[in-house]
Formats: sequence, C-alpha cells, structure tokens
Amino acid sequence: MQEKLLQHIDQIAHELITLAHTIFEYRELGFQEYQSSQILMDYLRQKGFRVESQIANLDTAFVATFGNGSPHIALLCEYDALPEIGHACGHNMIGTISVGAAVAQVLAGVFEQHSGKLSVVGCPAEERGNTKGELVQAGMFDDVDAALIIHPASMSTSFDIAYAIQRYQIEFFGKSAHAAADPVKGINALDAIILLFNGLSLMRQQVPEKSRLHGIITNGGQSFNTIPEYTSAEIGVRALRLDEVKHLARQLEHLAQGAAAMTGCSFKMTLETEMPEVRTNVPLAERLDQHYQTVGEQVEQRTYEQGVGSTDVGSVTYKVPAIQGYINITGGKDIPAHTRKFAEAADSEYGYQAMLRAVKALALTTYDLYADPDLLQRAKKYFKHYRE
Repeated sequence: MQEKLLQHIDQIAHELITLAHTIFEYRELGFQEYQSSQILMDYLRQKGFRVESQIANLDTAFVATFGNGSPHIALLCEYDALPEIGHACGHNMIGTISVGAAVAQVLAGVFEQHSGKLSVVGCPAEERGNTKGELVQAGMFDDVDAALIIHPASMSTSFDIAYAIQRYQIEFFGKSAHAAADPVKGINALDAIILLFNGLSLMRQQVPEKSRLHGIITNGGQSFNTIPEYTSAEIGVRALRLDEVKHLARQLEHLAQGAAAMTGCSFKMTLETEMPEVRTNVPLAERLDQHYQTVGEQVEQRTYEQGVGSTDVGSVTYKVPAIQGYINITGGKDIPAHTRKFAEAADSEYGYQAMLRAVKALALTTYDLYADPDLLQRAKKYFKHYRE
C-alpha cells in the first residue's frame, strides 16, 4: 500500500503544484480566502469527498469527508496570506499538502481495505487569531481520533515548539484639554500608556525564561496640541505554557492599574485572543519522522534558538492527539518566515518538490493510523498522560 500511495501522489503531482501556485497568486487575507477555500473544496469534490462549507459560522472554513466509522483522522488546511507580502508563511502549501495526502488515500483504495473516516478541515485566518479554537469549540473535533498538519519552514522536523499566547487590548481614558492654554485641566492618557510600556520594559527582567512581552501603541492621541483623552495598545504575552501566560497577564494588569493610578486615568483590559502551546504527540511525531526519512527528507531537531512563534494548532493539540510537522522549502538556506524571501520560496520549483515530499510523508503517516491500531493507541495513551 505504501508504494501505491506514493505512485498516486506522483500521478497527481502537477495538480497539487497547480493548486498551491493558484492559492499563492490569490494572496487572500484571513477570513477573506473565498477563492482559496473554494478551489480546495472543488478539488476534493472531484475526488469523491463530501464537502460542507461555512462551518462553525466561518465563511471560509470547510470540512470534506470520506468514509465512515472509526478511526476518524483529520488533516488540517490553512490558506490565508499576509498583508503586503502575500504567502510569506507558505500557507498556499499547507492546504495543498493535506488535500494531497487525503486524496492519495482514496486513489490508493485505503478505505477498501480498512474501515475509518477521513476529514480535511479547512481552517481560515491562522494569522489573525484562534480560529482552530473556534472549530474545536464548535465540536468539529469531538469524534476525531488524531489530527495532523505540515507547515513550510527553513528546516524539516516532526516536533513543533510553539508558545502559548494571550493578546490584549489595553485602553486608557483621560480628559482632553488644550496642551498649551489649559493643560492642568487635562488627564493625559498618553502618559498612562507610556508608563505602561516603561513598566513592561522593567518587568522583562523578572519573567520566566523564554517568556515574551511585546506590543504596539495603536492610538497615541489625535493632535499634538491636545492632551489625549484616549489611548490604546495591543500587547502579546507569550510563555512556554498557558498557565505561565495567565500569570504574566495578571502582572500586566497590575502595570496597567499602576499607570492609570499615577495619571488619574481609568483603563480597560480586553482579552482578544488566547492560544495554548502546542503539545506535540510524540508517537505521531516519531512516525512522521520515520516517513520523512522514507521519502528522503533530512530531519532536524527544532530548538528555541531557531525562533519560536505561536499557532492555533495548539488548540487542536489540547483536544486530540495531534502534531504539526515542518517541511524545508528553502533548500537549507536560513530564511525566516514572514519575509519576501520566504514568499519566493513558497512559489519556487524547489519549494514545490519539497511540498510533494511532505504530501508523501503525511500520506504514509495517515495510512498508518488506519492500518496500525497500535500506533493510534499509543498516540491516545500519550495524549491522556500529557493532559493529566
């Protein structure tokens, strides 16, 4: 069966590259990926999948299913681009990798030999927030036994590292006054937000290792000669675990309270996004690692020194056994994501050949979850132990 899967992927390779390139050209931002999600849904329908669109009240989310019963395996798609620099995170490939691996199961006749259900879950707007968390809350993973996804990168690995994160909006409310004629009558909301950022800078000395506190002032006032009555900031709090993030967020709130007290302002702190850390399922990651080697992909160990971000895949790893692997699309060059150079790699000949190797490794790993009950049991046991 392994050879059949690989042969069928070779046969549809041109179709998959066309899908990825077309999505690259669409360059649709989060929650606006109408064409990108549609082209993936159309392709899956052509291959015999049952497709449901606009799931969980998200216009560009979808689920495509094949087969019935258990085990139920989910392959995750992303397809949103970044403002100005397009697919500089390679999401044009992510959806294509999962779709290709899923279609290979059908073409090779996996479900003629094994019982089970396969879902391809279209997840919009990864760059904008925790939409996978919304899909989890909507019950899309309630009967899923395992979930997998592969993301482009400048290295190949089966073990993800990702921070937990909370993103806050902090607003200060003061009182306007003429900055020259009557400043004493004003309450300066800009002073409050500057004090907040000064406090953040000092706070960084006493936070746990690998924690991150960063933000921007989104509104610093409207006129230089008016005491600002309103200012706002967007601040991200990251740490290795969600409980550490929540502890740091309480300290952030104390800073905001202090800044408000020192200036006479009031303040409001609003949680806008929360994503837990990625809990890599080791049995699944080890199997993907094995199949990377099967298809000739050199695997590396990811470390914090290589740079770590956050992803809403973490929400899925809290719900079911799951992994996010990475595929090297840069040919060994250290090119960071979210750059124009990485966008070039995401639409390059080398990148697309690497993408096809990822399709193959993911297809083989997915097949094993149907053909090797012991693998799934070990994945579930590991998930249960981690959760407890």
